[in-house]
Amino acid sequence: MFRALMIAGLALFLPGACALGYSVFQGPSSWMTDAHTFWGTPISLFVFWIGLAHAGTLLSAVFLALDIRLDRRTALIAELSTLVSLAIAAVFPLMHLGVIENFYMVAPLLDARGNIANVRSPLVWDFCCIAVYAVLSLLFFATHLKARSYPALDMFRKPMAWLLFPLVLWVHTVVSLDFAATFVPEWRGAFFPVYFIAGAIFSGLALVNLLLCTEGYRVRLLERLQLICSWILCAIWIWDYMLKGSFCTSAFVFAGVLPQFRMVSAIRENKWGRVAISLSILLGLFLERQFLVSPEFGSPASSSLGWVDWGLLAFSAGAFVLLFWGIQYSLKRFMEVDGSYFGEVDGSDMAEVEEAELRDSPVVYGVEKSKKGFYVHPWSSEEYYVLRLPLLVGFAVTIAFMFWAIERLPFENVEFSLAHVVPLLYPLIALVAVIVLYARAYFVQKVFALHRLEKIVAAALLVLAGACAGTFYAGGSSEGSADARKSASEFGDLDLVGAAWNARCATCHGTDGKFNEKFVREFYPVPQKLDLQRVDSLGVDSLVNVVLNGRGNMNPYAGRLTYDEARALVNYMRSLAVRDSAVAASAAGKQEVANDSTP
Repeated sequence: MFRALMIAGLALFLPGACALGYSVFQGPSSWMTDAHTFWGTPISLFVFWIGLAHAGTLLSAVFLALDIRLDRRTALIAELSTLVSLAIAAVFPLMHLGVIENFYMVAPLLDARGNIANVRSPLVWDFCCIAVYAVLSLLFFATHLKARSYPALDMFRKPMAWLLFPLVLWVHTVVSLDFAATFVPEWRGAFFPVYFIAGAIFSGLALVNLLLCTEGYRVRLLERLQLICSWILCAIWIWDYMLKGSFCTSAFVFAGVLPQFRMVSAIRENKWGRVAISLSILLGLFLERQFLVSPEFGSPASSSLGWVDWGLLAFSAGAFVLLFWGIQYSLKRFMEVDGSYFGEVDGSDMAEVEEAELRDSPVVYGVEKSKKGFYVHPWSSEEYYVLRLPLLVGFAVTIAFMFWAIERLPFENVEFSLAHVVPLLYPLIALVAVIVLYARAYFVQKVFALHRLEKIVAAALLVLAGACAGTFYAGGSSEGSADARKSASEFGDLDLVGAAWNARCATCHGTDGKFNEKFVREFYPVPQKLDLQRVDSLGVDSLVNVVLNGRGNMNPYAGRLTYDEARALVNYMRSLAVRDSAVAASAAGKQEVANDSTP
């Protein structure tokens, strides 16, 4: 089974990697983009995989926080699927931004150019929330694995779960604001965050149930929850259609109608029937994400899916198969323990085991035993005692961050208010609380120990974190290189230059040279407009050097464009400015004539 999965993963990954490399070099012109939103396949895949990444936190952390019994093996599979899905999801927003080497500009820290990321942008909120979510999910998974050798670590899992519980809702709410905060009518609505969270839970459950089928067993409780989620999504889709008239029929069929066949016992009790239902849900929700990101998909105004789009989809699926089963195989001895559930598992069975454990449990902290069962005094539970100090430190650091943010107000290129920092507050509180929690457990309480290899890895991660922090602050060099090749080349072929402009420049500057404000305003402060007067005042030679060597927030293209190509692009930009100036002058003339003819 493992060998077959690895072969299938490689068969998908290798051609997908070629498509990924081509698309990174070529830019947004290589994949399907929507003329209405200027978003395309990378954002569809990003939202899809981020939704799948909610499976581990939902099934392990949230169930643990709510005292819903889940066997260890299922929980570890769900947690691992979260980490792998997050790793794959992180690839696609970098592609979408088009400035992979400058991803750190999305972090809300100063860089060497004196800029601070646009904290009004949901993209900045995404970066912070998803990064914290990834770190906490990794620590949660590592704690679960290491608890086998150090049982005392189990006391930290439930406090961690209570930190992750709101974070899983917080993260996907923030991701939904990428859509809801824009001007696209299909994306507006107060229900949008709830819609995103429901879709994420639904897709995550489908993924986990599919993985359990490949492991040779099932958890009926998760299958029931999956069916309930399909009803919720169907209701939201129908409601959205009644409000806005937009509807994705294929998503409704694959993720809404076909999952109802689970009520047929012949399909429900057959392994391949359960596999087919889970695959149908995943396909339907991918199509729904594609429709959501590109509302005009399939219309004449939008391009169609090409080989690059299918290649990116194959890359993500192949990478998941290779990463998930490769990591699971290497950690097999830690994940499989006595007492794990195999075969068919019923939720009621788990509940009975949980009740027996509660009856036999010792009284801890503020838990009192009475004839009616257990009663936990408010603010006296075990989680509260463990989290009290870390949360206080987290709040203190967050307040300090807010004061630091206030001091950044003199930067005129960022419209800023404390309301725009709110999406960053809870992730910062949770991150600091977890750092303090584990630092106290290791240095003070000595609950666990690190082996030699683990110490080396921890030291390497600290060095890497310090290097990243330095990179975030320092930014990249804004000095121009001295190897620009001079040439007297003139404009060149208009069609070829226009294609190069659309592939490399239109992401920020727009196909008409007037800026793609749908994208630029969300990522970074809007650059100065290059109208005819400004282009002529700067001069062609100066602008060619900017294209090749970079300046401010613009990347250098010296290694990807020749001097002749850069000069041709500048001349093409000037032709767009000339055309825009002529159109503006014509409109002004018509308005003047209209004013003169008005009695």
